[in-house]
Formats: sequence, C-alpha cells, structure tokens
Amino acid sequence: MLTNRRSIYSTSRLFSPTFHDSASSSPDSSSPQETKSFRALSSLPNQQQSPEVSTHALSGFFAQLTQVEPPPSSQTAPASGDVDYANRRLPPNVELLDHNTGERLETLGQAQEWYEQSAHSLALHNKLNELSSADSRNDLTSLPPAQSELVRWFPPLNTAIAKEQDDCKRGLASPDRANYGPILVLLKSEKLSVIVMHTVLNEVLLNGNNGSTFLKLISSVGDAIQAELNLQKIQHEKVNGSGSFRDFTLQNIVASNSNQKQKVKRINTRCARLLDDPDFKWTAELRAKVGAYLVGALLEHAQGADGESAFVYSRYRTNSTRIVGHVKVSDFIYDKLKSQNLRDAVHIRHLPMVIPPLEWTNSSDGGYLLNKLSIMRTHGCKSQVQALDQADMTEVYKGLNALGSTGWRINGEILDIQKKAWDDGLVIGDLPSRKDFAVPPPPADFDNSNTPYKIDEKGEKVIDREADEYADFAARFKEWNQLRNEGSKVKQRNSELHSQRCDTIIKLNQAEEFRKYEDIYFGWNLDFRGRAYPVPPNLNHLGSDLCRGVLKFSEKMPLTEKGFYWLKVNLANLYGADKMSMDDRAKFVDKNWDNVVASVEDPFNNLWWNEGDEPWQCLSVCKELVKAVESGDPASFESDLYVSMDGSCNGLQHYAALGRDLEGGSAVNLTPMDLPQDVYTGVMKRVVEKVEQEVNRVVTEASTMQEIEDHQAARDIYGLVDRKVVKQTIMTSVYGVTFIGARQQIMNRLEEKYEADGRDIYDNEVEQSMWQASTYLARLTLGCLDEMFSSARATMAWLADVASIVALQKQPMSWMTPLNLPCVQPYRRKRERIVKTIVQDILLVDDEDDLPVSAQKQRSAFPPNYIHSLDSSHMLKTAIEMKKREIPFTAVHDSYWCHPANVDEMNVVLREKFVELYEQPLLEDFLVDLRRRYPGCDFPDLPEKGELDINDIKRSRYFFQ
Repeated sequence: MLTNRRSIYSTSRLFSPTFHDSASSSPDSSSPQETKSFRALSSLPNQQQSPEVSTHALSGFFAQLTQVEPPPSSQTAPASGDVDYANRRLPPNVELLDHNTGERLETLGQAQEWYEQSAHSLALHNKLNELSSADSRNDLTSLPPAQSELVRWFPPLNTAIAKEQDDCKRGLASPDRANYGPILVLLKSEKLSVIVMHTVLNEVLLNGNNGSTFLKLISSVGDAIQAELNLQKIQHEKVNGSGSFRDFTLQNIVASNSNQKQKVKRINTRCARLLDDPDFKWTAELRAKVGAYLVGALLEHAQGADGESAFVYSRYRTNSTRIVGHVKVSDFIYDKLKSQNLRDAVHIRHLPMVIPPLEWTNSSDGGYLLNKLSIMRTHGCKSQVQALDQADMTEVYKGLNALGSTGWRINGEILDIQKKAWDDGLVIGDLPSRKDFAVPPPPADFDNSNTPYKIDEKGEKVIDREADEYADFAARFKEWNQLRNEGSKVKQRNSELHSQRCDTIIKLNQAEEFRKYEDIYFGWNLDFRGRAYPVPPNLNHLGSDLCRGVLKFSEKMPLTEKGFYWLKVNLANLYGADKMSMDDRAKFVDKNWDNVVASVEDPFNNLWWNEGDEPWQCLSVCKELVKAVESGDPASFESDLYVSMDGSCNGLQHYAALGRDLEGGSAVNLTPMDLPQDVYTGVMKRVVEKVEQEVNRVVTEASTMQEIEDHQAARDIYGLVDRKVVKQTIMTSVYGVTFIGARQQIMNRLEEKYEADGRDIYDNEVEQSMWQASTYLARLTLGCLDEMFSSARATMAWLADVASIVALQKQPMSWMTPLNLPCVQPYRRKRERIVKTIVQDILLVDDEDDLPVSAQKQRSAFPPNYIHSLDSSHMLKTAIEMKKREIPFTAVHDSYWCHPANVDEMNVVLREKFVELYEQPLLEDFLVDLRRRYPGCDFPDLPEKGELDINDIKRSRYFFQ
C-alpha cells in the first residue's frame, strides 16, 4: 500500500460521469515494556491531578452543479515501491463518462472519486438528467416510479428553497431564519432540493410504509448537508488551496446581493464562523433547524399527479405523554414505489473502494479520498477526540492499514446463483421471502352488550369481576383480543421482511456493480473500544452469509496439499460439522463428496449445501474444491478463497487468560486437547440435567409459587433444550448481557422450537408458557456459567467495581489498550430539552461531555468494553505481523481469515500474538495507573490468579479452529 496516496490521487480529475452498465462476468507490534503512562488520558478535564427553475432546465443546472475547475498539471508522487493503483486503467467493461466533456474516464483513481461523489447530491445526477429528458418529451410514464415522482416534486421545491435563500440574504425576519439561514445560503438551491428529496425517501422507504419520525428525518437531512459541504470544501481546496472554499463562498454571497451590503455583511459574518470550523461540527440543535426547514419545505411542495400531498405528516402521543411527529409517503405514492427496485430510490454514502484506502497517519486522515473519516466513531465525545489527538497510535495505524491493504473480488459464480434465486423468489440461503404473510382480517368491534358492570364507591361504572357473567365475558374478550393481536404481529413480521428485502437488494446491486473490478477494498476504522470495522455498511465480510459467500480474495495463490486439507476443514466448519477433530472434519467432506459435486453441478435441485449453517459460503467452498480436483493437481490449483479460524467463545478465552484460570481456560481450548472442547455443549448439558431434576421433582401443597412455576416451565420445555437454545446467551454473557437480554435471547430460540413442535406461538397461553420457560432457562444458564467460570466472574466483578469508583469521582472510565489506543467510555446522563422548529417542537437529548457521567452504565459496560479492547488488540497485532510476512489477512473480530495455503502460518502467528499480549501484566499495570490518576480512591486488589500456563496456548490446536 502507498504510504502517501493523497498526492497521487489528487492528480485525477473530479468527475460526475454517467454510468453505463456493460455486460460483465467475469514492523513487529512489540508492546512497550514499561507501565503505560496514560499520557493521552492525563489531559482529560477534572482528573485528580433563487429564481424559478423548470424541469426542462434540469440538464443545464446539473451540468453547472458538477463543474469544477480542472486541477493543476499532474504531479505524481513516488509510490514508495508499491503499485500506483490510482493511475491504473479502468477495466474495459467499465464505462464512466464525464458529464462536462463526455469523455470516458480512464483511471481507477478517477472512478474512485466518482463513486464517492455519487454518495452525495450527485447520486441523483444521472437520474435527474434522465428525468429532464423524459419531461421534455412529456413522457413521465416511461420512468421508474421514484424518478417520475422526483421530477414532479423538484421544480416547486427548488423554487421555494431559492426564494428562502434570497430572503435569508436580504435579512428578512422569520422564525428560525437566523439559525438555519447561514447554512442554507452555502449550497445551491438545486443541491439542497436533491439532498432533501433523496434523504427523506431513503428513510421512509427502508421501513416499509411505517415511515419515520420527524426528528430522525431532520437529523438525517442535517447530516447530509454537513457531508455535502465537507465534500465541496475538499473538492475546491484540492484545486485552489487551503482556505479557498471559505473565501470563494463568501464572495459569491456578496456578489449575488450587492444591493443589500449591510444585511449581507451580517449573514456573511455568521457564514464565516461556520466555514472557519474545519469539520463543520454543528450542534444537534443547528442540524435540527436546518433539517426542519428543508423537510418542511418538501412536505409542503411535494405532490402526486392528482395534486394530493405526497407525504403524510401526523402527530401522536407516546406513553410518556410526549407528542411525536411522524412522516410517511401517502398510500398512493407507496403503492407506486413498493414494487420498484430500490436501487433507484436509495443510495449509500460509503461504498467499497476500487483502489486501496488512504493509509491512516493520524486520527482524521485515512480511508476515502473525498468522504472524510475519523479513525474512531467517537459519537461526539470531545474527551475521546482530545485523547486520540495526543496519543502515539503508530501500532494502531499499522494494524488498520494492514487490514485495508487486503484486496477483494466479487465471486461472480455465487452472485449469479443468488440473483437467479432472488428473481425466482426462492427462499434459500439467507434470502428472505418475497411474499408477505397473509394478514388476518381484524375482528369486529367487541360486543359490550353482555359486559357485566357495576357502580363503584366513587360512582363510576366499572366491570364487575364478581358477577356470574364475568367468566363468559373474560373468555370472549380474550378471544377477541387474541384475534386483534394476531394481525398486529403478522404486520410486524411483514415489516421486518420488507427491511430484509431492501437490505438484500442493496447487497446484490452493490455486488453486481463492483464485480467488474479485479480488486476492491474496504476502508477501516474503530469504535471507541478499539474494535475494527470495515466502513461500507452493506457489502463487506462482516456481513451476512450472503455477503461472505459473494466475496473472495483478489489475489490467487497455489492451494498446496495442506491448503486443500484446510479448505475441506473450512467446509465442514461452515456446514456445522465443527465439534469433531480437524481430521474428522476433513473426512466429513470426503464422505459427502457426492453431495459436494451434486451441489456444484445443480445447486437449485441438489440442496445439500443449503442445509449447512452458512449455505452460501458452503456452496462457494464446494465450487472451489471441485475445481481444484478437476484441475488434476489440487496442490497447484490457484485459489482465491479464504479459510477462517474462529476463537472458541473468545470473550471467555480472554477472561481465562487474564485470570490464568486453568479450569475455565480448558473449557474454551486454551490448553492442548485431543478433541475440541465445546463450552456451549458443556453448559447445555448442565442446564438439561437441572431441567430433568426439576421435571422429576414432586410438587406438593407446601411448594412455593416460584417452585410451581419452575416445575411447569421445566415440563413445557423438557426435550427442547439444545446447544442452540443457550448458545447466544453464553456468547454474550461475558459481554455484559443482562438477565432481561438473556431471557429474550432464549425466548427467540424457544419460539422456533415451539413452532417446529406444532404449537401456535400467537396463542396467549402458549406465549405465556414461552415467557415463563425463557425466564426459567435464563436463570439456569447464567447460574451454570457462574459455576463453570468463577474466575471470569471475579474478574468481571473487579472491573465493574473499579469503574464504579471512577464514576464516583464524576469521571468516565478511560484506559489505554496494549497498542496505546486511548479509550473513553462515553456514557453520560441525558439532558432533554425542547427545541422549536418551524414545523413542530422537538425533543433533543444531549449527552455532551459537560453532563454528569451515568454511573450505572459506566459500571455495567466497562467489563465487556475492556475485553473488546483486548480482543481488538490481539487481532490488530496479528494483522501487523501477517502484513510484515506479506500474507494477505483479514478478520471479523475473533474470526481470522487467510488463504488456505497460509492457515498453518496464521495459526502460529495468532497464538504467538495472544501469548505475547498476555505475557504483559495488563491488569496490574491498569491498577497502578488508576491509583496514580485517582490517588484518593481505594481501589480493591486484583482477584487471585490461577495456574494456567499461558504458553500452553501455543500448543493448543483448537484455540482457534
């Protein structure tokens, strides 16, 4: 990867071309030896130490919108020994045209800038040019539904915004104009119109016809305006130098209003303050006021062909008596849009990249060329930003840059199968059904004619629960209420299905878009705990099985004999045959070879692959194995698939390593074993044993109500408890799952079990049974975990206790990871306030740094957050070493991926880096620093450590498997 790609990428022109779809297939991270100084944390505060525009003019104004001055002559920086990706030629089947000149783009760098621009207002560029062309022919009926509506809404909306901008510049008084006006005049009315139309459609369409709250809409629009201003600033200053965008914008405002000099001077002063902020960091209130004006303008001026409003704005009262505004498209408009391919209505800001991302060199410079990223998703936590700016994060940069350097390619064979299955309405893999469940008709109004009433002591009419007729009334009401609830539940399931369909369409469309490129890349950044994530939200390898199945490495390498073995093991793991030895997993594939071949030859009729845990990945590996065998020399076959090695309940592995817990560590494969230990099965067996004991217990008259309920719950779920029922709760227990959360996790699994058992989960009695059973099982599961992992529980309790002590000092918990990344927990009490906008009053919730910390959240969240910071350190240390060895590598938190031929070497590296991590006195150093930073506090001593030999991990074959 290039060490400084900005100077190279800046040589490509900033285009906004039309896209024509063509046919296609197609240094060592050693840790500091001394105790961390927390220098990046020591500075935290309060520590104890316009004119009307017709649709016929659309082509013209968009040509003006997208024109920028050509950059200076190309000055290509040295590539530091790496490939100059930006100046590589575009693949021949990719045709991107510059709208200003009609010339075809030539380089990947130009294409990358186009994709980034397309995520902003230019995302509608192609569409609205098509719209204007169709409108000039009076041929809107030929357009897709969303496009025909946009061209209808645009002229009156643009006219209204242009007039408002003119009034702002003239200084005419109006509610809130002094707040949103300085922002409104910074962008052309055409761009503002496009942004608000697109953003509002995004929000309301992705949730069926349930719409969106007014607050969410105006916040999203405000965010989009910020992003657009940042993009324009980068574009302008790239050509004209730093500070030029500010001067250029202010001069334009003056030039367009020379007869209003005094009033323009006042608004220019406000604009200048905004433009002087390098990142346009607005307050939530400012975003809300800008968004409220623009959304209000859209609601007022967007109409359907019949002249009716295109959107429905309503208000409703919540249980807390608050009034909430709500917006959705009208039923008529929704009926037109719901059958449309959502590619035409939705755009995504962060897409995969066609060149490697910019390398991180500081906390705010890396990733995309134009779409500015921060290295951490700080959510506005100023103390976190301050700590990042002061820390030496060299190792963190190395890790993220190593992950970003890994090239990917779309697996066209799998994508074609997924698309055909989707087009044919097949529910295979994780594709959602394209058909809604039938919604039962609502029951007639409840017949109250036979309802027993009485007059109470207050003289009020109430139901008489002691009347003879009450039992009949209660039964009738229960049946009526159940019928009413059934319809609501089915509608909710259909709404969830709609969201899944939208997500599927977006992923398939993105995969189709990027299949033309030989290499695609993901930019990476961190959450506040240090966990690394690819930035594109839809198509990435952290996503669903559908996403992972359609991705492969861009680099091929010989499979090798051992790689062929690991590819078979990988198929067994993906299929769910992962509780046996590695050799038996490979034999599992050998025994099922006929099924493997049949799946490849006819995946729609031979669905063995679809019975696996991860069907699309199973099919992908099946194809690779068959190709390798058919090549005649599997060891020499060039493979580009990945093999993943996953931690064994990785959170518990980290706790066991911290506490040197031999018993707990053995249960999660920290010690050498002939066969893998499965902690989920181990806990499940204990739970089943306790359920059987409860079923066999005799209930007597002396039994308490709790004992009776437990006994009935045990009888209801006897024979239904398996590994899957308790797995999620075990996985999340070390990450702070609450009892309520555990109960819901188990209830979700019991719903599946009850349905498979033929029980009606919509029946009130069955639902009550599931609730009681899930309560009982959650209590048993968490209790068994406490028995098996007492050392981990002690460490968790210690971490929670020290977080409480820090919170009593009115400070957030903060710490440094082993890679010197400062982490600050952002949890503070919320402050609610009413903000008036021109449409409605809204309730904003502030969580600024000046608010008191939330002591309860600081305590409960710290143990899992600390463990996440350690698992991310392990992953990044592994990524750095793999990059040093020039081995392509990526990861999904505790799942590490590489080519089949490199699995053995990766297994050595990830074990060495884990041991290296825990050879450091992590908790001891942390306690020393806490006592240094808070000398007046009485922090408890660390829990006693066990007898686990951390070096045994190097010999544990099933540590990652």
